[in-house]
Amino acid sequence: MRNPFRSRRDNLVDMGVATRLEAALGHHRAGRLDDAAHQYEAALEIQPGNANALHYLGVIAHQRGEHARAVELIERAVAGSPRMPQMFCNLSEAQRAAGRIADAERSARRALELRAAYPQAQLNLAAALFAQRRFGESEAAARAALELRANLPGAARLLADSLREQNQVKAAEQEYRRILDATPDDGAALANLGWMLVQSGRLEEGLELCRRAAERSPHDPLPLQNLGRALLEFGRLDEAMQALERALQRAPDSALSSYLVAVAWQELGEPLEARNWLVRARELDPRMTEVELRLAMLESDRDNPEGAIKLLDAALAADPQRAEVLAMRAKVRLALGDVEAAVADHRAAIAMRPESATLHTGLGATLASAGDIPGAVACERKAIELNPRCVPAYAGLLTALRHRATASERDAAAALLDAPWMTDARRASLHYGLAAYHDGRAEYAAAAQHMVRANALRRESDALRHRAYDPDEYEDLVGRIIATFTPALLERFRPFGSPSDRPVFVFGMPRSGTTLIEQIIASHPRAFGAGERRFAQRGLLQLPRAMGRPDEEALPFLLSAGGAVIEAAAQWHLDQLAALDGGRALRIVDKMPDNYSLLGWLAILFPRARFVYSRRDLRDIALSCWITNFTQIRWANDLDHMARRMEQHRRLMAHWRKVLPVPMLEVDYEGMVADQEGQSRRLVEWLGLEWDDRCLSFHKTQRLVRTASVAQVREPMYNRSVARWTHYEEMLAPLIDRLGLGRAAP
Repeated sequence: MRNPFRSRRDNLVDMGVATRLEAALGHHRAGRLDDAAHQYEAALEIQPGNANALHYLGVIAHQRGEHARAVELIERAVAGSPRMPQMFCNLSEAQRAAGRIADAERSARRALELRAAYPQAQLNLAAALFAQRRFGESEAAARAALELRANLPGAARLLADSLREQNQVKAAEQEYRRILDATPDDGAALANLGWMLVQSGRLEEGLELCRRAAERSPHDPLPLQNLGRALLEFGRLDEAMQALERALQRAPDSALSSYLVAVAWQELGEPLEARNWLVRARELDPRMTEVELRLAMLESDRDNPEGAIKLLDAALAADPQRAEVLAMRAKVRLALGDVEAAVADHRAAIAMRPESATLHTGLGATLASAGDIPGAVACERKAIELNPRCVPAYAGLLTALRHRATASERDAAAALLDAPWMTDARRASLHYGLAAYHDGRAEYAAAAQHMVRANALRRESDALRHRAYDPDEYEDLVGRIIATFTPALLERFRPFGSPSDRPVFVFGMPRSGTTLIEQIIASHPRAFGAGERRFAQRGLLQLPRAMGRPDEEALPFLLSAGGAVIEAAAQWHLDQLAALDGGRALRIVDKMPDNYSLLGWLAILFPRARFVYSRRDLRDIALSCWITNFTQIRWANDLDHMARRMEQHRRLMAHWRKVLPVPMLEVDYEGMVADQEGQSRRLVEWLGLEWDDRCLSFHKTQRLVRTASVAQVREPMYNRSVARWTHYEEMLAPLIDRLGLGRAAP
């Protein structure tokens, strides 16, 4: 029945709008967006609040990439027609594209309230949930969409992506394969499957799929992004940069492309370029927590672990379910010496992604460095079970077990050396592991070959990333230390040091026995072993900050520092130590080998502390460093650099013996091995403690120890590491001759 109250003019308006809308829809369906938009706008001139015209004009804005305008138009449309499910569905898609993810979820749910069996709304809901990293819910919504329409475009891929993000690799691969069976040239499916396989250790297969994706979809940035990622895993940095440059050409405002370019610059050893690209990625997408992860890595690399932890904590506060962020925080905490917290972070990450071989081997490495060898071995073998070609797992397993590794594990590791996807760093880690294996079996020639190759590869990897060691720079630093810490300076600061006698500083060259000494002390009931802590260096760096010039070298500020600054630095150091044991122990061991370069600073801060210098035959130190995969001690992979470092160590210790205003106990590793009880009693007496027999059973003391020397403190005293260098005399000859140490007797 016609409305008797409507005028003829109203009817004519309706007819005019309908005509415009019909014409607009015809243009819209044919892809003539400009003509369609003109007709929608004409309809709005006749009837400004027409919901359909506003809605479809918003759809066109979305298609043009004008997502904020699309949201504004469709929101006006739904305000006029609040019960149209299609409008809410399209609003959800526009809101998601505009970065309004929570709103996109609400709009999709409203569409489903209005029409329960609405496959596109289920898909939009799945996409909004995926963007919020709620991958389990996203999977459920994608499955619901496919149940309503089995061939719904995008739903199967979103299901596969959700499974991948939950690390359900087998299920995700199955879904990607189904997509590719139906559409072999689906670029996104090829790219995402390829990257997932790379992450899972199937590198050659994954890289091939990423290449196919880039070829099949030359205008889509995603395949190029994933190709760039895969090439980074292969260490092909130039090729990766080329792929990422092409991705940026296709989508200049892509946060992901900017982030990946930053990763490439970081791998190339260009932290400033990396930071610039990370800042750009964050500006493009503030929700991209991967950016905070990389920024934290940069802070850690520039020796600012506190800054790294702050960034990682913020990323976890925004999204607590980020396993990779937890794994990175574990590494930073380990570097700070907080082993227990590092292990806890690793375990929490694994609970989130139990099928990740990378996470299991990360925990294994931490447990190995903390002395839990059985736990480490279990983790590495679990990683190999998940990924039979997991290089870090094999390297860690061989290093931890040495000759106790199985022949099949040795053979599998050796076979990986020739893999085409192997980088210098990965190959070096396997050679270090195989060197440890053969050394444990007294197969010294084979061990030497692996050591030489491992260190050559480590040097090449460091050089590629601009991380080479400069022995001249260190020699200059030692000269500045000697020039700074004069008897006059040390005398001037004598009144300002802390009266505390709690700290015990154990120092020496790496692999000189510092860990053994710390473990003996920590076995005493009135002592506590703090592990390797960087408190001395961090405290010194506070000097320029306290004096308003934080970016300058610290040593010159000592010349003008006042007593208040010294007292504050000493109290800060004491507070860090007290936080570790609650202030309960009578003596607390602050063990950092490189503190030998800071003895003057520590003597100023703590004139009543105990100083223990661990010494060892430099030839055995050299061998032990040469067989160890130090990623931070860069002088350890070049015999000339190692010899020059040792020369400067001797030069610096000669200086301290002349000027240090505090007594220093010197303990020889060889003497400790030859007379464990006598030397242990001498050590305990030096600390001002009563003797306790538990110090002789140091290997039974249950504590996590962060050190590369952990095997030495988990076994009773042995002498097989004394004069071990004689098995490798020919290999070490350049170092031995330069240092004038003498060869073995014939």
